[in-house]
Amino acid sequence: MVSLIKVDMKFSSRAILFLSLALAQGVFALTADQVLDKSKAWFKSGKAWSLNFRAQIFQTDSPEMQTQSGSLVVTEGDKFKLDLSGIKFYSDGESLWQWNVEQKQVLIKAVEDLSSSLHPSELLFKYLNCKALEMSEAEYSKQKLWALKLDPAKYAGQFTKMEVWLSQKDFSPVRLYTEDPSGNSTWYSIVNLKVVKNVSNDDFKYKPVAGVDEIDMR
Repeated sequence: MVSLIKVDMKFSSRAILFLSLALAQGVFALTADQVLDKSKAWFKSGKAWSLNFRAQIFQTDSPEMQTQSGSLVVTEGDKFKLDLSGIKFYSDGESLWQWNVEQKQVLIKAVEDLSSSLHPSELLFKYLNCKALEMSEAEYSKQKLWALKLDPAKYAGQFTKMEVWLSQKDFSPVRLYTEDPSGNSTWYSIVNLKVVKNVSNDDFKYKPVAGVDEIDMR
């Protein structure tokens, strides 16, 4: 009887150990590359995307954190509508309209003449072009996420570090992180991200408003 108890206890211990290992492996059944591929597939499910975002900007020469929030509708080909506090941007891929609401003025510029300064519409797609280096679990706003550290080599000179945190449900982006060569870093938090099935080029063009001056700088 004693030997049977010992054998049974050994078996139970091993069973628990194997079960624990199996569960641990199950959590990371997907590799970092597979998770990134699923995020790419999520973006292919629509023609455009709408979202609200909040950016937290940390600059090396300032102890204060800067914040910026807004809404965005974006599709490929440099087409987007970006709404910030007091200013709105429209881009149809060829022209960009910068509407300063309080000044009642719209500046019109050629997209090809603009600098490569980063805005959320660019960042939303940039992580999809990177290679995933490693993956871990993270939690944000009571959501369990996949946190991917990315190789920023494709954007050398612009970024030294990049991360994306993806939903474990549909692999859509929830948080984005970048750090530039000067050590300035930014966290983008994304909420209400939705796939837009139908979109028109006219959706990304500024519609004239009475009393607003337009200055064409193209």
